[in-house]
Amino acid sequence: MTVGIRGVATYLPDEVLGNDELIERFGWDRVFLEEKLGIRERRRAAADELCSDVAVKAAERLFARHPELDRDAIDLLVLVTQNPDHGLPHSSAIVQSRLGLPTTTACFDVGLGCSGFVYALAIASSMVEQLGLRNALIITADLYSKIMDPADRGTSPLFGDAACATWIGSDAPNEIGRFTFGTDGAGAEHLIRRPPPEGGPACLAMNGRAIFEFMLERVPADLRRCAELNGIGLEDVDLFLLHQASAYMLGYLARRMALPAERIPLALADTGNTVSSTIPLVLDRVLAERDLAGTTLLLSGFGVGLSWATTVVRYHPAQGGTTP
Repeated sequence: MTVGIRGVATYLPDEVLGNDELIERFGWDRVFLEEKLGIRERRRAAADELCSDVAVKAAERLFARHPELDRDAIDLLVLVTQNPDHGLPHSSAIVQSRLGLPTTTACFDVGLGCSGFVYALAIASSMVEQLGLRNALIITADLYSKIMDPADRGTSPLFGDAACATWIGSDAPNEIGRFTFGTDGAGAEHLIRRPPPEGGPACLAMNGRAIFEFMLERVPADLRRCAELNGIGLEDVDLFLLHQASAYMLGYLARRMALPAERIPLALADTGNTVSSTIPLVLDRVLAERDLAGTTLLLSGFGVGLSWATTVVRYHPAQGGTTP
């Protein structure tokens, strides 16, 4: 039995934080925001909108897009979030109830950030294949606006809120390949939630330079390692769906690895960096724009932890139709 991605859907909160407000608040240069970061606007969850709220909305969009997916046939729900509703109980249990999934559904949270979607792919696809499960849902839902200091000029322009729901099962138009993983906890302090020096609630703190250097040190080797593990070269990859850290970071990575920029799609301009949702979000948009039949994708998430994970997804050749 081959297991792959059968569908994906995205939810973005209604509230928009545009560059005009950030320029007024911090004096940012518009060219820096829109060309270097590659972001024009980012979304913010409402004050009363929780992780489970956006997770449910993303899943409902997936069900609406794929009416052939029966809720009673969901055997597994993996919720990737670093911003759970309560911490206890796990937010996936709340989402299971609100979606009306059967009580036989295995549900758990995965507390990973930028690499979380690829880790969840490994977990869900392995459980479906090895345990004979029918269908799995991966929902990524991080609301970094809840943990950011709005006065922090380093993080406010970069991160946006979003949720994505991904359907994993057999009889998919693609096949998920082998995975590579990595962790360097010695760099945990470079992207961390902690109280500010002057006291107050814990907020997100980021050392942007250290994260950039981490990307350059770890990611190129891991992309090559994953490609080799899957029996291909990087030249065989049609699209690189990489964590949408910033336009500058992805552009620099492309130049460093001599990858054609057109093979690295960007989905930052109207969302910002949505942490665990960046890869399924860009996949959702790529699927809306082109037929992926016969293409090979390389998916790689990297960031908070410090953590990274990479895999290959191969779409089957067209057989008289198009991919869903």
